[in-house]
Amino acid sequence: MESKPLLTQTGQANAISCAELIVKYLSLLKVPYVFGVSGGNIDPLGSALARHEDNTHVRWILTRSEAGAGFMADGFARESGVIGVCSATSGPGCTNLLTPVSNAFVDSVPMLVITGQSTISTFGRGAMQESSASGVDTILMFKGCTRYNTLVSHPEQLEHNLLAALSHATGPTPGPVHISIPLDIFETPVPSSRNPISLHTFLGQEITPDKVVLQRLNTILRGYQRGVIVIGNGCAGAMREILCYAERRAWPIVTTPMGRGLMSADHPLYRGVFGTAGHESARKTLTAEEADIIMVVCANLDEHATCGWDGSTILSRRLVHINNNPEHLAKSHMAQMNLMGSPRIVFDYLNQENQAAPAPGLSEDALPALRNDNILPQNISVLHIEDCNTDTIPINPRRLFWRLSQCAPKGVHLYADAGNAFFWATHYWHPRSASVIDVNKMPISMGFAAMGWAIGAAIGGKFANPHIPVLCITGDGSYLMTAQEITVAKQHNLNVVILVLNNGVLGTVMHGQRMRGMKSFGNELPQTNFAILAQSMGVESYRIRDFEELVRLDIESLFLRPGPVLLDILVDKEVPPPIGQRVKNLEASRPAPRAPTLSNA
Repeated sequence: MESKPLLTQTGQANAISCAELIVKYLSLLKVPYVFGVSGGNIDPLGSALARHEDNTHVRWILTRSEAGAGFMADGFARESGVIGVCSATSGPGCTNLLTPVSNAFVDSVPMLVITGQSTISTFGRGAMQESSASGVDTILMFKGCTRYNTLVSHPEQLEHNLLAALSHATGPTPGPVHISIPLDIFETPVPSSRNPISLHTFLGQEITPDKVVLQRLNTILRGYQRGVIVIGNGCAGAMREILCYAERRAWPIVTTPMGRGLMSADHPLYRGVFGTAGHESARKTLTAEEADIIMVVCANLDEHATCGWDGSTILSRRLVHINNNPEHLAKSHMAQMNLMGSPRIVFDYLNQENQAAPAPGLSEDALPALRNDNILPQNISVLHIEDCNTDTIPINPRRLFWRLSQCAPKGVHLYADAGNAFFWATHYWHPRSASVIDVNKMPISMGFAAMGWAIGAAIGGKFANPHIPVLCITGDGSYLMTAQEITVAKQHNLNVVILVLNNGVLGTVMHGQRMRGMKSFGNELPQTNFAILAQSMGVESYRIRDFEELVRLDIESLFLRPGPVLLDILVDKEVPPPIGQRVKNLEASRPAPRAPTLSNA
């Protein structure tokens, strides 16, 4: 329902300020939050939000840094499906947003970024925090990491530019968009009698593929008996249709790292993760000896999803690529066929054309117990499986991730941070599930791989859905960068369980240097008691030295607290994460050693 007409501060009923026009559109979009840090040149937007919060139900969430605001908007968008909105003042407020905006750009996360500028009349005169084209140019900074990027230099431009930005953010190539607005433009009145332009033009549409192309796809697929389906993170919303087809063909399924949370590890067709920190069972399933055709669905064929662009698996003539993002399709030029369209529509058509009955029991919500003696999924190969049940002090991270995945409440959403947390989670996180589909239960971000992303994203995800259990696992290096954002969860009484892997080093860096034969450097961190640090912020926290201490806390009960909980877990820094493929990729990119030369001495 549309909110009541907004008024300017002067009380004129026939006009609203440009800031209020933005608030009106956010209300129409049903955006409940703007994440940001206030400041002089953005204050008119925050003021408009505060004045009309009762009518619009859109409110400002004060974060501890602009980077935290961007990561929270990112996590909110991933969890809710609604565009994430963040805002900052000019100058350093903008530069602090660059990392989360770049991160969202690489991961195709729709975000609206609104930044302030000093008044137009001061451009080029050295105003405080000026970031116009005459100073530190905000527009130039965001040019390479946004889908749309503009400066509003006249109030009549605002509505058009805002709607253009929304269309780019939520279109076939989604991502962050940026609008920079000078202080005097924010406060300029514009007519309010006109009806807002319909948003249905831009939101909620699926790409319908050409019927002839669909028929050709079906003909190709019918020609093969041995196939594999590779699930990317763009398959959310289409998993039932995809699983139905896979079960009818009895084709195994693997996921990319980004698609890991979209289906249960207990599904009898699931073979694990292919790509960085993945499973040998997945790689073997994709070889020519096992599969004659490979259907990749809504995956970005980057380094992580292709195991370092491995030409013997996905990137071959056996590939059929289905995607609704044309930029992703452009990476599969070697494919037998590329099809642009909604995966839900594509597989709904394929299921209608292939009406053979599914294998008994596979389509039921209740899954059979496909676990081995160590309660690990039978069809997934896990490295160093013996460590999953071995008690050591400090705690072995392999055991921690595996056992924690069995103890955490069903339906938990895991946010694994860049670095060791991501690698351990990808390989060892296999929670039990009572349903076929686990939608969005492991959002990760390893394209741009911004450290600290998971902390803000987990809080943003909890804002989006307060009823889900949320677990963030981060490293001590990432937490030292962004520890203060936990106070946002404390301030708003959000139960986010944050687990810090405390080993005193940048683990991925240290082990990567060792594997590459380099002298160790730049990876040691100071010994820090993160539990005491969190307690100083008023956050419930515990320091964990062995796994039994964690069990005695009653892990499930931690997700029922009235606010955030921090677990400072001492882990063994000498246990290497599964980064062999990543190291191999780094080594492959190094130039060949130069031949020795004679000195003049």
